[in-house]
Amino acid sequence: MKFTKRSLLLVGAAVLVSFPVLSDMIVPSPSCYQPSKPYQFNSQWEVDNFNQEVQDYKACISDFVEEQNEAARNHQQAASDAIDDWNRFVDYELN
Repeated sequence: MKFTKRSLLLVGAAVLVSFPVLSDMIVPSPSCYQPSKPYQFNSQWEVDNFNQEVQDYKACISDFVEEQNEAARNHQQAASDAIDDWNRFVDYELN
């Protein structure tokens, strides 16, 4: 059975399109503490404490986003590697 370049591209596209369907059904969410701003600050310590909590929240969200972006890059690379494996198989074993 011979495969043409077009059929290889179609198979590759089908694999890439199907990955979102096969991905985890549970969407991760950050477990970061979101600070509550008081109606009124009664001391500089409260202001400083709130500002530190805001910075901690921002750092937690940033870390979560980076982890998710890294996971997405890893999944994309795995998909690309699988397509490369298929193409090598077709080129060397079926032709």
